[in-house]
Amino acid sequence: MPAVKLRSVVLLLALAAIPAFGQQAPSITALTAEWPEIVKVEGIEILHVRKDIYMLVGGGANVTVQIGDAGVMLVDAGSDGQAEKIAAAIRHISRKPLRYLVNTSADADKVGGNAGIVRAAGGPNGLVGAAEGHAANAGILTIAHGNAVNRMMTGGPGLPALTGDAVPLSSFFTPKKSFYANGEPVEVRLQPHAHTDGDVFVFFRGSDVVSAGDIFRTDSYPVIDAANGGSIQGEIDALNALVDIAIPERNQMGGTRVIPGHGHICNQTDVVEYRDMVTIIRDRVRDMVKKDQTVEEVKAARPTLEYDGLYSTSDLARDMFLETIYKELSKGKQ
Repeated sequence: MPAVKLRSVVLLLALAAIPAFGQQAPSITALTAEWPEIVKVEGIEILHVRKDIYMLVGGGANVTVQIGDAGVMLVDAGSDGQAEKIAAAIRHISRKPLRYLVNTSADADKVGGNAGIVRAAGGPNGLVGAAEGHAANAGILTIAHGNAVNRMMTGGPGLPALTGDAVPLSSFFTPKKSFYANGEPVEVRLQPHAHTDGDVFVFFRGSDVVSAGDIFRTDSYPVIDAANGGSIQGEIDALNALVDIAIPERNQMGGTRVIPGHGHICNQTDVVEYRDMVTIIRDRVRDMVKKDQTVEEVKAARPTLEYDGLYSTSDLARDMFLETIYKELSKGKQ
């Protein structure tokens, strides 16, 4: 092709890429390939996970955001007082109305922002699925497992009893709740007796992303709330379920993305390593229980030693984890 003609083609292509005056700028979704690693809005970090899924960090716990033509779906609402900041970060990604909010547990850092998010969405509404984005803002459908909803209404340490818009509108007691959000099948899967008896995974099947809540976290040992139905065996079972969901792309890397309740975006290998860590520590404590060692002797033996640098945020947190395992295994021996 002659040089003059080639330059003309390049010029035409360049002009075509320039938006017309007054034309809306491309959405963030269209700019995914150029999306920086981290963007911060109102102190909330926005990280692109995959396709139309994002992770928001800094609102108390990780918040998962799915965007699409019908609107925005959230997994968890962050801590009390953080809803406005989280909403501002969401508006940096999409101007579509908020349509769904799923709580992975009744923990204060997951549900404290419920009321604020519902207000930002214009109130609760049970017809979100029917609206499919045709109304300007039909409100948001809030969802959680029934055990978690009951705990929200009762309250507890660090969480005053929730009322009104803060309480999820839709609850379920089955092993799984499925629905479509933005043309993508979403599965909310109960993981009984793990962190608590009301924790769920949220699996975005089309995007191949799992939002795992506090069943899986990369910043600490698991927090097992035995008083609210949590158990070490249930935690291991839930981690095994998460391993089964996740599929690596090649050489055990890439593939399914896993968003933890706290910490960084992971893949299956990260979950396997965490599961193995929990199982190894459980087995070590079980051996000591069989030898009739006391809980103080177990803590002094440091069965977590090689993992403390990764997961021990404090001696107290480590000892609480060991005490929980010890108490559960000691009951089995009686």
